[in-house]
Amino acid sequence: MRFRRLKSPVPAGRRLLPVPALILLPLLACVPGVLLADALSALSPRWQGQLVPVPETDVSGAEPLMQQGLSAARAEVAALLAEPEADSDALAAAYGRLGALLLLLEVEAPADACLRNAMALQPDAFRWPYYAGYLAMLAGNLEQALAYLHTAQAIDAEYAPLYLRLGKVRLDRSELEQARAAFERVRDVPALLAPAHYYLGQIALLERRHADAVDLLQTALAAHPDATEVHYPLAQAYRALGQADLARDHLAQFELRAPDIADPLLAELQAANRRALPAFKRAVHAVRGGDYAGAAEEFEAGLAVDPDNAAARISHARVLYLTGRPEAAAAELDAALQRDPEQALGHFLQGVLAQQRGATHDAAAAYERALALAPDHAGALFQRANLDFSAGRYAQAAAAYGRLIELDAAVAPARVLALVAARRAGAAEATVLAKLQSLATAHPEDPQAGYALARGLAAAEQTDLRDIDRALRLAAELALTRPGPAHQQLLAFVQAAAGRWDSAVETQQRLLAMAGWARRPAAEIEAMQQALTAYREHRLPGPAWPVDDPLLSPPPFDAARLFREYPATKPY
Repeated sequence: MRFRRLKSPVPAGRRLLPVPALILLPLLACVPGVLLADALSALSPRWQGQLVPVPETDVSGAEPLMQQGLSAARAEVAALLAEPEADSDALAAAYGRLGALLLLLEVEAPADACLRNAMALQPDAFRWPYYAGYLAMLAGNLEQALAYLHTAQAIDAEYAPLYLRLGKVRLDRSELEQARAAFERVRDVPALLAPAHYYLGQIALLERRHADAVDLLQTALAAHPDATEVHYPLAQAYRALGQADLARDHLAQFELRAPDIADPLLAELQAANRRALPAFKRAVHAVRGGDYAGAAEEFEAGLAVDPDNAAARISHARVLYLTGRPEAAAAELDAALQRDPEQALGHFLQGVLAQQRGATHDAAAAYERALALAPDHAGALFQRANLDFSAGRYAQAAAAYGRLIELDAAVAPARVLALVAARRAGAAEATVLAKLQSLATAHPEDPQAGYALARGLAAAEQTDLRDIDRALRLAAELALTRPGPAHQQLLAFVQAAAGRWDSAVETQQRLLAMAGWARRPAAEIEAMQQALTAYREHRLPGPAWPVDDPLLSPPPFDAARLFREYPATKPY
């Protein structure tokens, strides 16, 4: 579940960084905001060169308590900056207090400036570069995170949780050797056994050392049986080893959550957060930590005081759904929209619930209500387009996907689906294939575009549009770099289109053997067998873009993912 607040949207996967107990001292009385901004953003000559300015921050969207706290924290910094003999430790702590509040408001650049100033004033203090590195890691600024964490390491190389942070940054940068070295350093620390082995298991999986991955991940699970995040990579490892039953068992136990890391410094932050934040803010923090049950309790507490807060009711509905209470979630969405019918997110989520229960007409109507209120609502556009596509309303689907691409060209499935829908709506094959070739060239990382193009070039209805050589290259590359069943079937199809019937039969037989070994669904195996029969009879099993091809259709509908991950610009 993603929330965005104020002027700095929180990237996907971010969690809110809490406030250190160490620096939550009584705040000074508020002074006018303009004076605080002048004092901190326009440093006096005495501090120029030593400190960096902290620009004024727009906090108009924050709760009054948070606005008051920020003003008081800035007042304290301003007062200390004005003292003739300022105490460096006191000023560092004051900048830390201000940075902590800015972190709560999710304005990263000013928060980073505060922590940099704290580091400049207390260069031997470990916590400031450590907090700054942790913040940069969560924000996805991996190079900056690495620099800060190395600074912290130079101050105190014995703080064990530091190596989990360093390892995670290295892992996110795909620097597997350096990541492994960091995790290995703390793999035997009892309090860090589970997360260290979890990350080491992920590295083994990436390196295709599947047996090692199983051993490492089982060690993580033994150390922390409630670590549900371990089950997904463990299922992947067992599947690669051909142990499909174990893979299914672990996949069924998987729940997305961040690893628990025993980190005393961050524990101080979290403890302070619980004391300092109002109920809705605590709820958002619980969401970021994956504690949906705790978030539901906090939203309920906040709504008892502020029952007409429609945005908070929508957020409450989301966590109710994520804790297995869809009926309660539906009732809460109804209550939110009764209070504020112009909440586009509420209508969108009503559509998601309707689609989940199979009421596609009601879902489409809800998505239309969301779009009437917010024409650029990407989620409603995409789901509405998917409904049209699945119902065979290809012209409407192509138009909706086109609008979505204009808003956000990074929505990869919409790019290919727009062209598939256009072709099925009657667009010229030559035009569609030309656009698809341009798309595949512009986005070589998009396997769906390569897949669609390979099939189109191999078996275009207009024979003069076919390019068998390029289709073979595309299919072979996908089968090599992404060796899943779909790309193996693609290779067999293109080989058959090229007249290489023996190669197609061999590829399809190999795929069928793997499917039986992996216990693929019976209908899927039957379709593979029919394709094999076609190749043996020297014919293609279908057209270039068959209607039932899952890679040329909307992705499987996932209500839980939408409730969990669709961003909210105003969670309360």
